[in-house]
Amino acid sequence: MPAQTGVLTIVQNTTHEAVTRGFNRNERLFVTGSNRIKKSARKWIPMPVEERYRSTLIVEIIARKAGFNTLSEQLFGSDSYGIYLFVCLGLFIEYGIFDVYNHFVTGKSSFITSPNSLAIPAMTVLSIVGLRYLHNEYASAVVGIGVEDEYTSIDKTVQDEFEGLVSFRLRLGAYIVALICYYAFVGSVFGASRLVEISGLGLVLYAQLVSFPLIIIPVLTELTISYVGIHVFVPQRLKKADMGLFFYDPRNLGGFEPIGELLKHSYYIYTAVLLLWFLQTHLPVIFSSVLNSPYPAPDPLFQAILSAVWLVGVVSIGYSMYHVHSLMKSKKEGRVSTLEDEIKDIVEDPYDATPTNITDDERYENAQKNLKEVKQTKTYPTTFTMWSQIFLSVLLPQALNMAVQLPQ
Repeated sequence: MPAQTGVLTIVQNTTHEAVTRGFNRNERLFVTGSNRIKKSARKWIPMPVEERYRSTLIVEIIARKAGFNTLSEQLFGSDSYGIYLFVCLGLFIEYGIFDVYNHFVTGKSSFITSPNSLAIPAMTVLSIVGLRYLHNEYASAVVGIGVEDEYTSIDKTVQDEFEGLVSFRLRLGAYIVALICYYAFVGSVFGASRLVEISGLGLVLYAQLVSFPLIIIPVLTELTISYVGIHVFVPQRLKKADMGLFFYDPRNLGGFEPIGELLKHSYYIYTAVLLLWFLQTHLPVIFSSVLNSPYPAPDPLFQAILSAVWLVGVVSIGYSMYHVHSLMKSKKEGRVSTLEDEIKDIVEDPYDATPTNITDDERYENAQKNLKEVKQTKTYPTTFTMWSQIFLSVLLPQALNMAVQLPQ
């Protein structure tokens, strides 16, 4: 394979930034430069090919606009930590400053008296770490299964559909809808006066204008949309690309292990966030003699909603596993049929099992060897251990939800 399969185009202008782009199987090469700079001042920056398939998150854009990427580069020499600085600092101001002030000065609600409220920042931190991990893992999985490899012969328009887990327009639309629903819920259930009475004016203003609309809601919304993308869009893209199986995979997963890991890890993160949500709402009920929450206990309707969210997770991973399984099974059966026809062509009489019936011993041995490799290939992108872990994560949230007796 040639070292450079992309077309390298150098655009140089004395009044515009010079940019050179090209990529091969292992990396992209970018040339960057500022306005009115000399040619010798340009710098080659190697970029992993996975970057082509990774989306920029909405909260990453917010953090960059707020200057946290620059702060991260000054502190750590890299802008990669800007989003974590933004999220952690934003949550610290709410829970480490306003909440503590509420407890010691105004006597209003805080995590010190209601530690279950810490589940919200825990959900947010877990979600942002999981969100970045899933988008990175998706990009790695796309490259790992060979979408860009020459031997896959995937149409360029189909290949382009793998760029980005979920489109920015869809993620932005979901974020706007989530904001509207959140403020409608807060306004109808609590109201501004009730929130100020519980948490104080300063905390309410900061939470409703900064932490929730700029940190918590975009992170949780984008995680939800990304989860749907992994379990709905990815199987559809694989089917459309007509991905083949790597029958010589030493793991016997047809080269689809990266997809199985992506499906599994996304469900783990979904389950962990669901469990934190359960703890945030149910801990005051479980430890009612110790914890004092200013908010009402969840009613049976809430428990039904929690069960519905759990069911969505179960159905989604069942859907994605089934469709990936169907693709792998069809490819395996197709290859078995091809080898079966080849073996029939080698023997004079397919129904006469005698050594003298074989017309070409070497060709027959190769066909049998290939057939053995194909038969050993599983039609699910998961191992038994992975299935056991998924099964436990499926049972746990609903078991807890059913075990807790809500007050009548």
